[in-house]
Amino acid sequence: MKHTTHGVNRPPSAYSQTLGRGLRVLEILRENPGGLGVNGMATALGTHRTVVYRLLGTLRAHGLVAQEADGRFRLGAGLLGLAGGVRADLRVLAEPRLAVLADEVAATAFLTLAEGDEAVNACSVEPRRAQLHVGYRVGVRHPLTVSAAGIAILAARPPAAGERAAIARARERGYAVTAGELEPGAWGLAVALPVRDGEAEASIGVVALTELDAEEVAGAVRATARAIAAQLMS
Repeated sequence: MKHTTHGVNRPPSAYSQTLGRGLRVLEILRENPGGLGVNGMATALGTHRTVVYRLLGTLRAHGLVAQEADGRFRLGAGLLGLAGGVRADLRVLAEPRLAVLADEVAATAFLTLAEGDEAVNACSVEPRRAQLHVGYRVGVRHPLTVSAAGIAILAARPPAAGERAAIARARERGYAVTAGELEPGAWGLAVALPVRDGEAEASIGVVALTELDAEEVAGAVRATARAIAAQLMS
């Protein structure tokens, strides 16, 4: 699914410009899966080629970027090892249950985590028997205020001034539904993972190419979320 990179709040103190540029290189390569050469990266980063060479060389040494035969740089396999540690407990518990949910509703099932004011797809499983389904790439991020996944998380939190009407509706019915917010024609439904205290930080949901029976799907998604939450809290 398509995504848009949003700005990161940068504190005026305790901020490393060099590290920030390195992370921005990774973000730019994520936005350009076909890869970029040094000139293209320098343009995207708005800095000199010499700086880009140093950044890419360091990231390459750590396996975070890889260079192809044609000179273009892409994200490296080393990122997989880093990503594997992000809420690994939750992802390991969620994946098999998401697989069951995906087959049950014939739609792609996903786990979304809240990171600040953004929602990040942490795990997704595509249905095995559906001829057509939505591909939802792990790592895609978007504002919490957009899509069923983020709205479900916000709906499980206390009401906030100026929040979207969709969040209030989701809070009333216990699940969030959106259509076409991340991808034209895509329909999504999500519920927040139950939490004992504090703010909700994750949601479980499904995304399909066409609108499904919301009440029926919501029941299946709720059951999946409850089962995952029960395992986490046991």
